Amino acid sequence: RLSQQEEMLRVLATAGVLLASADAFSTPSLPPAMQRVGGGRAAACALRMQWSDEEKQQRMAAQAARNAKLLAEREERQRKLAERDSFLAEQQNTIPQNMEKDGSQYVMPKGNYGAEAGGLFGWANNNPSSKNAIYDTEFINSASGGAGVGDMMLELRNQGKTAESKQVQIQGKDGSPINIFYREMGQPVEGQAPVVCVHGVLDHSWSYREVMQLMEKDGVHSFALDMPGCGYSSWPQPGYEYEWTEEGVKQTLDRFLEAAGIQTPITLMVQGFVYGQYALIWGQENPDKVQRIVALNTPLQPGTSLPFTLQQYQLPIVSSFVAQDAMRAERFLEAGCAYAIESSTCDRYREPFLESMMPGLGVVDLMQKFDHEKTLQKAKQLVSAGNVPTLVAWATQDKYLSTEDAEAFCADTGATFAPISGEAGYLPTVDYAESTYGTVRTWCR
Repeated sequence: RLSQQEEMLRVLATAGVLLASADAFSTPSLPPAMQRVGGGRAAACALRMQWSDEEKQQRMAAQAARNAKLLAEREERQRKLAERDSFLAEQQNTIPQNMEKDGSQYVMPKGNYGAEAGGLFGWANNNPSSKNAIYDTEFINSASGGAGVGDMMLELRNQGKTAESKQVQIQGKDGSPINIFYREMGQPVEGQAPVVCVHGVLDHSWSYREVMQLMEKDGVHSFALDMPGCGYSSWPQPGYEYEWTEEGVKQTLDRFLEAAGIQTPITLMVQGFVYGQYALIWGQENPDKVQRIVALNTPLQPGTSLPFTLQQYQLPIVSSFVAQDAMRAERFLEAGCAYAIESSTCDRYREPFLESMMPGLGVVDLMQKFDHEKTLQKAKQLVSAGNVPTLVAWATQDKYLSTEDAEAFCADTGATFAPISGEAGYLPTVDYAESTYGTVRTWCR
């Protein structure tokens, strides 16, 4: 057993060790500037408030880094604002001629875009339709700024309803009411037959407007209608409200003449595929209503091929896609012409397809019920019969229909052939209205 003195010494020794430990660990994990001065217990409340040179350098470096970061962020914001302002300024100054470039600067050669697109969706861009896409720069630069299809639709809506516009209502399938939009220019002339103009598929009455203005100046009374599903006429639902067949088109022409109060007999002017062909047949079958026919670049000779653009409306699955292409009409019409069609005219062809799917579905129904070769044979047989005199006025730069076929048709049937002078193609009334009317003038008066 330890003596009392030894026990006391052990307690004192233990206390000394604890005091030494307290001094050894008295510096907490604080910044050096906040540590105890002298490090001992006696200085427990004495704090040093100055920074060392090393600490000052560290703080200055941190502050400089923070300022540099803020400056870089500010400069980036200014750069983006300047880029936006530059884009807006360029957009204001852009005109269609500025956009006529080779397109190489816009090509992204890899991935899903560009001429060599090979990504999963590369086919969507690497195809003839996309490569020939039309950029409506006038709309892009307009107040709407090309914001979207809805804005384009609002911008274009009813712009083609000009002063000569009128409308009548006829009966469709099972008595369904169909509104027929038409244009009328000039005044009735005693002893002179009015001219009634019928357009082709993917077209409407707007294409006749310039020729009608020339007729009006020349004292000729003229009309041009939009067939159902075209232009500003009703867009009936296929199979329910209208029959897109030869008989359906013939009934439409009969009912239109009656509803519009047009005196007969008339001079019938036709142009283009399908509707123009059906109208030619109708005119030959109704000599009591039609005294003469003027055919402008209409398929006539048996064996004439149907353009692939129109064949696509007859194909399963494919037809459902092409029916939704709002710019297909203007592309098809312009591709057959000698000149590029003005943007304002393209707007008129595009408008109905932007407004609704029904015009496109109507074209599908029309084309799927259309037998091209049978129609050509029937028209040739009727023209050969000579019931109604027929003038074939032909623009020789047509990309779809050959002049040789038109001449052969006239030689076989006895129809009169008259070439339209100057550069004009599939739509001669659009390409060269003055020359077109000059060619047909004597037949219209």
